[in-house]
Amino acid sequence: MAKYEKVYDAYLMMLENYITETIYNKAKKKVSSIKENNLLSNYYEVNSLKSSDFVEYKYRRQTLLLEMDWDIIVSTKSNTFVEKYKKFYLSVVTQLYKSLMRHYAINLTDATKDKQQTYSQIYNLIEDYIKVILPCEEETETNQRITDVYKKQIMTIDAYNKKSYSEIKRSMLLLELSKFIFAYSFPMVAMDQCYADLITQARIALMNTYIDADKFEVYQLLLDLMESYNVNVLSKKIYWNTDLEKQEYKKFWDKYTEFKKLERIDYAEYIRLREVHFIMDDLNKIKGDKNLEEVRKYYRERMRQQKGFRVLKNTCNMKSGVWRTRRRTKADEGV
Repeated sequence: MAKYEKVYDAYLMMLENYITETIYNKAKKKVSSIKENNLLSNYYEVNSLKSSDFVEYKYRRQTLLLEMDWDIIVSTKSNTFVEKYKKFYLSVVTQLYKSLMRHYAINLTDATKDKQQTYSQIYNLIEDYIKVILPCEEETETNQRITDVYKKQIMTIDAYNKKSYSEIKRSMLLLELSKFIFAYSFPMVAMDQCYADLITQARIALMNTYIDADKFEVYQLLLDLMESYNVNVLSKKIYWNTDLEKQEYKKFWDKYTEFKKLERIDYAEYIRLREVHFIMDDLNKIKGDKNLEEVRKYYRERMRQQKGFRVLKNTCNMKSGVWRTRRRTKADEGV
């Protein structure tokens, strides 16, 4: 093991020298390609992390060097050599990606770290894995599903004009794919925080969107986020603050699974019940928050349209007689 680590370190040093000497000199003489310029820029970006976050620097340095060497080998070596090297490359790089994901998850618990930056790092890492590592892996049914979602949904968002809330939808889709890629490296607590942040962003987007069609689209995105959050996180949650909280959620989840059966029988009714179920729950969660009054107002209007509010019957009985004030009654009675 010690011998392997020594050889591996020497191998990484050789690759790093290739960047700092060969590519650097080519860039200095202005004969380097765009790809080489980007590689040099990425190298200096990674190198700048050495003083601020050494753990991230250590993992990202290795992935950068190995991915560079993989590109060179694929374009210059025979297929036989490529296949032999691929086993080593995938075994090392996948572990580096998973180690980076664990590191970012830990950073979410660190109060000194910028949480929004960490969220971006998590989403970027998921996307990098899909674009860089997944094409090299075996074409399994799961990998094909991930690739299809990425091409048909995420790349579609990138291809068309982005709106203010497009990034929220993009992040949600990447988060859903992460459960297949980083099943044991992305803790449920970290995923919980990511979903909570996206839901908060979606509520703010709902308040800041004024065109009716766009506002409704944000509202639907918010519903999708709530459903995804419940399916991928809360329904799998083991530890709760209290037993009462656990029991209340179980009732909520059981009710959802019950009307979920309608999806193939009466889709329109299923969609209505789904909306009412999640929005009424969110109304309770944001109750009392003065900053979200605009969201509550929109929720209430939707619930009136979808018959989410219980209608109370008028039980007042009218009786015949002469109406009298309390003062007049007392006067008549001689009090």
